[in-house]
Parts: sequence; C-alpha cells; structure tokens
Amino acid sequence: MNTTLPYLCSAQAENETIKHFTFTVFDSIENLGELQWNKHIPEANVLMQHESLKLVQTIHQNKMQFRYVLVKKDEVTVGALYFQVVMFHANQLINYFPQFSEGNLVMKTAKTITEKLLNLINIKLLVSGNVFMTGENGFYFSNEVDPATRAKIIRKTVRDLRNTDTSIKATLVSDLYEPKTEFDTDFKTNAYHEITVESDMSIRLKPEWKTFDDYMNSLSSKYRVRTKKVLTLCNEAGVVMKDLGAEEIALHENTLYELYEKVMDNADFKLAELSKDFFRLQKQQQPNNYRVHAYFKNEELIGFISAFRYGKRMEVHYTGMHHEVSKPIHLYQHMMYDMIKVGIEDRVEQLHFGRTAPEIKSTIGAVPSPMYGYVKHFNPVFNYLFVRNYTANLKPKEYVFRSPFKG
Repeated sequence: MNTTLPYLCSAQAENETIKHFTFTVFDSIENLGELQWNKHIPEANVLMQHESLKLVQTIHQNKMQFRYVLVKKDEVTVGALYFQVVMFHANQLINYFPQFSEGNLVMKTAKTITEKLLNLINIKLLVSGNVFMTGENGFYFSNEVDPATRAKIIRKTVRDLRNTDTSIKATLVSDLYEPKTEFDTDFKTNAYHEITVESDMSIRLKPEWKTFDDYMNSLSSKYRVRTKKVLTLCNEAGVVMKDLGAEEIALHENTLYELYEKVMDNADFKLAELSKDFFRLQKQQQPNNYRVHAYFKNEELIGFISAFRYGKRMEVHYTGMHHEVSKPIHLYQHMMYDMIKVGIEDRVEQLHFGRTAPEIKSTIGAVPSPMYGYVKHFNPVFNYLFVRNYTANLKPKEYVFRSPFKG
C-alpha cells in the first residue's frame, strides 16, 4: 500500500492548522526508500533508521503489522511517523491497579469484576513507536512544526490509519517525557486519556570515572561494601562473563531465548515478544554496536544481558536468566555493574537501563525520568465510560529510590 491521504476535517480550526499537510502511508518498509526515510530521522537514533526498522519488520511480520508515514507541507517532508499494530491483552493491567484488600468483601468483589472485565478485552492496538525499545515514541518533525500542530498531525494520521483498517480498536501514544506542552493539551481535549508508566532509569557516567574503581570510589561506604559483596558472590560461584559474537549467539540461540522467556513470563506488562532469531540477526547487522554478554556457570549458560551502543549513549536492552540460579548470587545486579564497567571503558556519557527493576537500578546510581502516554479507544462510549475511568486508576508500582553516591 502506498496511499496519499488528503486532509478532510469537519473542525474548521483544526482544518486551518493542518490543511496544507499531506500524508503518505506505507505498510512495508520495502516500499520506502532508505534515503527517503533516514534523512528525517536524527543521525544518533540508529534504531529508528531504515536498516534497523527493516530488521524488526522482517523477523516480526508474522506477529505484528507496521505503518510508516511521511508528512509533507508544500511538497516538503516535515515529519516521519512510525507505528506498530499489536494484539493487546488487557488482563496484564491488573498489576497496575491499586491493591485490593483481601479482607474486604466489597474490594474483593471489585477485584473479581475488574479481572473479568479485563479478561474480555483482547484488541488490535495501534502503537506509536517501537514497543521493543524504551523511550521511542516514533515521530520526528522539523523544527518549524510546533508541538500543538504535531499532536494534530499524529491524531489525523491515527484517524486515517483506523479508517483504512477498522479492525484496529484503540491507539497508544506512549513513552513521552516531561515537561508537558501544548502537545499534551491537544490530546487531552480530544478524548485521549493520560496513562502513567514506569520511569526510564538512566545514569550519567562522570568524565572523571576512567575505570570501574573510580566509580566504586564515588560510592558511599555502605554501597561500596554492597557492590563488593555482589561482585564477590558471582566470582565465588565461578560465574564467567563472555561477549558473544554472531556465531556464538547462533550456537546458544535456543538457551538464550529460553532465558529471555523466563524473564518475560514474569513481566507485569508486555505488548510483544522478540523472535528467537532477533539476537543473532541484530548482532550480524550491527556487530560493533550491539552486544550480548552471556554468563556461564560450570560452562552452563545461566543468564545474559544485551545492549546497544551509539556514540556517547548506551541502551541496555533485554536480559534473560534462570531466577533460581541467579537470585542467590545477585546476578542481575552484577550485570548492571558490568554495564557500567563497559560504559566507562567505552567512554559513554549516558547509560539507559529502561523501565524494569527501578529500585535495584537506583542502588547503582540510576535516576528516574518520569514517562507517560495517551490512549484512546475508538468506540466513544467505551472510551468514556471504561477507558477514562480505568486509566485514572492505573498506577505503576511505587518504589523507594536510593542514592548510592557520597554526600
């Protein structure tokens, strides 16, 4: 499909705002030229460039659909938007509601009703951005497009995509960072409901940290003792870390995916899962920028952590592990320290850990960046009566964030 969508709008004010914009939609990146797409994506954002999105589409096209949109004004492209279409199972949201009191009959009844309602909701969801990456909202505009106009363009695009595929029942614009602007006002006044998601955890690696010992010396005595203990536990258990190449990833592919699934099975929320060959193909595509660190005990693969490195930024991606083996030796936290060590060695400035396990990540120095999004169901009655009320009660788990550094 390669369709230019003319602008039609009943609201006069909105028509005046974006009447000069046209929208070209592609449902396969194969129909979109590499230069045609990449020139509108920031150079530093390699994972949103044509080659990376082509890989995501190639290995996940049997599980999800994709939409690529170029926005023009007066024949000049001023925006690029990326969407994924996934199946959403609402029963995942039960962990985000306030805890129901087991001893209160009314609350127990409310929990039962809520669970039954959520179990009934399995819908096709249009997501702005890449569900496999934290902080990727999937839209880029030239500086001349102001925040409010960007929101109108995104909403217009969503309406058009929905009109061409009525099996899509709802949309999600997620992974937005504060501060809020006129962009947010536009969504809120057009029946989109705000949702709060877990914060993105990241650590800025200080220039004076030339070695991991420098990082250790910056910790308070309590956390320095804890760090040494974590590192010692893995060493005493005989755990060895190895940076895997593409051929080694292929050799361990089944085990890597089994470990990944063990972690995903415990995840509170997930919109999609990686295909088994993702790790191997990603390493083949970006051998210098993608890493898979595997952890072996008695030559048995017990865990791994993966990461992308671009310029001065490193993005920790997915992990996998045997919880019964890894928990006693604090393997996950050891992995976090190894990422800091690698980041320091590679002279990285910013290390992103994503959203999971925020409390543990705060103990190594990561700090939260609040994130939020907007959701809308295309049935207006359901959107008002159900989505509006339930999103108001959706809250991520509360954590106590630590600061491990001196004074």
